[in-house]
Amino acid sequence: MNIFFIFIIIVITIVITIVITKICYKNYNKKIKGGSYVKSPHIVIDTLNLTHYLNEGKKINPDLIIDTINKTSNIIKQHYKGNIIYVLKDRDSKFNDIDIRKKYQQTSIHNKVYISIAEKYINPPSGVPISNEHSSAGRDDFYMSLLAYKYRCPVLTGDSLKDFSKFRATLQPFYVYEYSYWSDFPKKEYIRPESSAYSKLKKPYRIHPSIYF
Repeated sequence: MNIFFIFIIIVITIVITIVITKICYKNYNKKIKGGSYVKSPHIVIDTLNLTHYLNEGKKINPDLIIDTINKTSNIIKQHYKGNIIYVLKDRDSKFNDIDIRKKYQQTSIHNKVYISIAEKYINPPSGVPISNEHSSAGRDDFYMSLLAYKYRCPVLTGDSLKDFSKFRATLQPFYVYEYSYWSDFPKKEYIRPESSAYSKLKKPYRIHPSIYF
């Protein structure tokens, strides 16, 4: 009788241990490693951050950005077989023109990747009050977060996104040109960060460029 009782206790202890281990592993994989975000076949790239990282000390311009995309796309494709999405923004001091947009379109086709450019309006529609905070220029970071949520994938960036909590209160409406390798014309999307539709948006899971470069 005593032996049987001890056997039952041992079995119950083993079962409880297995259940607790599975729960802990699931939570660790989800919260620490990123869970399904890490396992996603897709990835969003913080293009300006990656360009800075690989070209330290150089002045960022469209040609250098394009060169970065050309040099990194095949390496990233070795790790991700889904959508490879490079996200950037137009320069704060200058609006993109037709020639620059054409270069990005050609780069998208050449590398078979997506390139999304968050551009500011010349005369933006009414939104939140105009702000001088650093976060008010983070339209590319905000859009990266939207894409990461949409595709449940990580963002390749060395940026901590410390301004994330301020984006919806400081960003003006903007639009995005998405260039794809299978289309001759970009898709245009209009974004209003202050919209309640984004109220539950969370900071994306991030992977540092040093992992691959």
